[in-house]
Amino acid sequence: MYEVKNGVVKIDGAKGKYDNKVSDPSARYGRNAVENLYTYMEQPLVTDKMTTAPILDFGVNPNAADNNIDKLDKFLKENDEYLKALPPLKYEYRYMPQMQKGQVDKKALLGAAYEEMGGEKELTVAELDYRFAPDSTFSSKSLDINNDGKVDIAEYSSSILAADMLSKSDVPNTSNIDGTINKKGFDAVLAYTQKSNTEAAAKLYSNIYNTYNLGEAKKDFKAE
Repeated sequence: MYEVKNGVVKIDGAKGKYDNKVSDPSARYGRNAVENLYTYMEQPLVTDKMTTAPILDFGVNPNAADNNIDKLDKFLKENDEYLKALPPLKYEYRYMPQMQKGQVDKKALLGAAYEEMGGEKELTVAELDYRFAPDSTFSSKSLDINNDGKVDIAEYSSSILAADMLSKSDVPNTSNIDGTINKKGFDAVLAYTQKSNTEAAAKLYSNIYNTYNLGEAKKDFKAE
């Protein structure tokens, strides 16, 4: 579910697919949020309101000029309506309920991670790359914090918190965490996923993982 405020799409998990399906309210919020985000991002950019430019008349018809003006006016009006119908490109995605800044609802965070990983609690690094890496220059290796060849939801969730921090600043800082992520944060984490940044990314994710004791939080998480 989402709404538009001041040209920005606001997406959250207050309502959604997992209402009456997931009992824990925090886990439900996180999973709903991701599902709602995916629903928004999968919207087609072309709608049935899209118009094509008119064919103008440059012949000897004495009314050609007036007809061309009418055609152009109609086209501009219809095109304006089409552009207004498109979803805004700016968005803010809230993956956990509102909390005091810097604090984390770990069940909501893990719920979001679980949903982003396609309903899996862990995937091999190779599988994660196959599903999500844009091309061979990217790797999920930096998320394998315990170096077991797999990425579990606790490890993966460290990248969500990183995106949260980096949505507000180029320098990751836990005090920036407020439960929301925007395109700036997503793009920053994507840059960290490049193989050339593996060392820096691994250090960042490990620090986040340990700061919030995500490994312990995983033990209490139930998807349903």
